[in-house]
Formats: sequence, structure tokens, C-alpha cells
Amino acid sequence: MKTTYAVAQNDSLTRKTPIPIAKIDSLNKKVVPFDTSRGAKLRSFGKNSKYTFRKTFGIDSLTAKDVPKIAFVRSMILPGWGQMTNKNYLKLPLIYGAAGVGGYFIVRNNQLYQKYKGYVIEMKAAGLSERVIDGAGPYSITLITTAANQYRRYKQLSFVGLGLGWLLFAIEANVSAHLKTFDVSRDISMKISPSILENNQTLGIKMAFNFK
Repeated sequence: MKTTYAVAQNDSLTRKTPIPIAKIDSLNKKVVPFDTSRGAKLRSFGKNSKYTFRKTFGIDSLTAKDVPKIAFVRSMILPGWGQMTNKNYLKLPLIYGAAGVGGYFIVRNNQLYQKYKGYVIEMKAAGLSERVIDGAGPYSITLITTAANQYRRYKQLSFVGLGLGWLLFAIEANVSAHLKTFDVSRDISMKISPSILENNQTLGIKMAFNFK
């Protein structure tokens, strides 16, 4: 007797399953060309910085065109240096007087801040809520803390004022240098004369500027 065997095939084995192909992002990215202008800007900045440095510290001689810029830079380095570059020596007492006043307020407000801050630290360490200061009082720790914070703000404002004054004197040196090269002589003149406009039908005025 002959026995016949039937072999069943699994559909899951015969089914063709597509194999996903991974995408390589690096191949799809666009190649960004190198920014050549960035290197040129860096080289230009380095060249200008070197140029300004040499002019500022007198390594290279100044031209009339350089003076306003160099006067500003010098004033930012040292107050009054720009005015000395412009030979405005009469302004130096005002500049250094203002700087001295600003420095005084910075030192004085810092001293008072440290003084009242020290009182607060001592009172907290000793567990005190009040204290006599310079023979007056007693003052509460809250009031003394407020005074310390107030003098701290005064010190900060003194720094801001000194910085603004420094900047203003630097700008003044730059403007003064520009005005030295501004032509205010009589070679600049204006002439006004009557004129006929629009095909000899309208009477007008003609102004002519003469720059010599």
C-alpha cells in the first residue's frame, strides 16, 4: 500500500516582504559652500584693529582723517587723552574734576554700604533686633538693612554716572576733532538771483552755492 504525504506550505514563508531601505540623511543634505566673506571680514577686522592700535599709541603718524576716530579711542582708554590729541588742554580740568567727583561718590557710598552691612551681620550673629549707631537710635535691623541697600544702590548709580561721563567726554573729543576739519571760512558763499522757469513763463529764484 502506497502512502502519499501532502506538504503544506506556510504562506508566511512564501510571501514576499519588502525590505525597507534605510535613507542616508547625509546623502540627501545639500552641500553648503564655504562662506568666503566671513574669512574676509575677519581679516579686515584684524587689519583695522592693528591699524587703530598703531595709530592710537603713536607707532604710526596721524592724518587729519584719523584724528576723530583716534581721539575717541584714546578718550575711552584714558579720560582727557582725546582732548589732548585735539590740543584742547583747557578742558582737562573739567574732565578730571568730574572724574574726581565721580570717584569720591563711589568710594564714599561704598564705605557707608560696608558700614551698615557690617552692622546687619553683627546684629544677626548676636540675635539683636535694635542697635545704637553713632550715639543715635536705637535703630531696628530692618531700618539698618534698608540703609545698607540704599547706599549699595547709590554706589551702583555712581559707577553708572562715571561711565556715562567718560563716554560723553569721548564723544565730545570725536565731535571736536570733526569740527576742526569743518570748513567755516568765507570761501563758502551763496548767490541768489532771479530766474525764468518753465519755457520762459514762470519767474523764480535761483540759488548758487560756491565752494572754493
